[in-house]
Amino acid sequence: MFTLLIVFLMKFTDCALSTAKTVFLVKNKYFVSSIMNSLAAALFIFVADMMANSESDMKIWIAAVVFLANLLGGYIPPRLIDKVEKDRLFIFQITSSTFENGTEMADRLRELNMPVSTNTGYDKYMNKILICNAYASTRKESKIISSVISNYDCKWHVVQAI
Repeated sequence: MFTLLIVFLMKFTDCALSTAKTVFLVKNKYFVSSIMNSLAAALFIFVADMMANSESDMKIWIAAVVFLANLLGGYIPPRLIDKVEKDRLFIFQITSSTFENGTEMADRLRELNMPVSTNTGYDKYMNKILICNAYASTRKESKIISSVISNYDCKWHVVQAI
C-alpha cells in the first residue's frame, strides 16, 4: 500500500509538472517551462523503475494509480495557475445579429462603464450589423460583459488575452 502511495505522489507530481510546463510554454515563459520539463522527466524515471521492479500482481494496481495520478495531475495545475495568476486584459469580439440589437447591447455595456469600440459590418446576407470589441481587465468585468452578451442574440469569442 505504501508503494502505491509513493507511485501516486511521484506520478501526480510528474504529470503536474508536465502540465505546468505546457502552460508556461504557451505563456512564453521558456525558462520556467524547461525547469518543469526537466523535473518531470527525472520523476518519470523513478515511476518507471518502480513499475519495472514491482511484483506482477502489483502492476495492475500501479497502472490504476498512474491513471488516477495522470487524471488529477493534468486537471489541477492549470486550475491553480489560473487562480493565482493576476488579471489580464480580455478582448471580447462580439458580432450582433442585427444592427439595432448590437447598438442596444453596446449602449448597455457603456452604461456599465465597460470600454467598448464598435464598427459597422455586414452579415452573409448583406444586412448591416454591429461588431463590438469589449475590454475587460479583471475577472469581474469579464463576468459583466458575459452576462450582458447573454441577454442579446450575438456571437462572440475572446480574441486575445494579454
